[in-house]
Amino acid sequence: MNATAGPLRQRQAQQIRRLVLDAVIAQLETQAVDDVSMAQIAQSAGISLRTLYRYFPDRTALLQAAGEHLYATLAVPVNVAAPENIARSFLEAGQRLATRPRLVRGLINTNAGRMARTSMRQRRAQSVRAALKPVVAGLDSGLSRRAAALIGSLCSATSWVSIADESGLSDTEAQLAVSWGIEVLIDTLRSMPRTTRHRLRPIEKSPMRNEHDQHTEPVEEHRGQPSSTGTIDGTE
Repeated sequence: MNATAGPLRQRQAQQIRRLVLDAVIAQLETQAVDDVSMAQIAQSAGISLRTLYRYFPDRTALLQAAGEHLYATLAVPVNVAAPENIARSFLEAGQRLATRPRLVRGLINTNAGRMARTSMRQRRAQSVRAALKPVVAGLDSGLSRRAAALIGSLCSATSWVSIADESGLSDTEAQLAVSWGIEVLIDTLRSMPRTTRHRLRPIEKSPMRNEHDQHTEPVEEHRGQPSSTGTIDGTE
């Protein structure tokens, strides 16, 4: 009995955890609230508030776990392997998130939603910066940082949702527009001249002269001093 009790408790714990995270996601999708109520989440999941705190010690841990659960459920890609994959990965992530249009806007437009996206957003931004390294290598360091920041910002749900809501484009059209912009930026970076890096050359030391190689510089005779001929100017 003891042998089966452990796995059973683990399955129960996983089920409770999944119920809680699904309750958080449902609240973000249906209510778009800035503040998620721990008591309401516990009630929706059918557990006590005390049990909820046993799984998630605070609201931040709960929301970040919900964001990770959502991205895993929708199979949203986070890692990017190479520069040529950045735009394609962005499109795939956007298409998967767009299957839940109300939810994705709740993630962007509310404090609770932004907190839920924090850890996944940071991971994706780091992956995009790493993928861009071959493209920005050799560029001016300031330009390199600005380009990475801009492309990293475009590779987010915030970019295409803002464009769609402000321009009247559909979610798909907005995603295609951002993807095109990412590709143009990367192609532009590839075509830019690299900075010339000057290397310090070692100072060449002249060989040391020994006493036999030293030359005695001729001493100019000064006027007014007698010469070897006995005359002042050296003439006889």
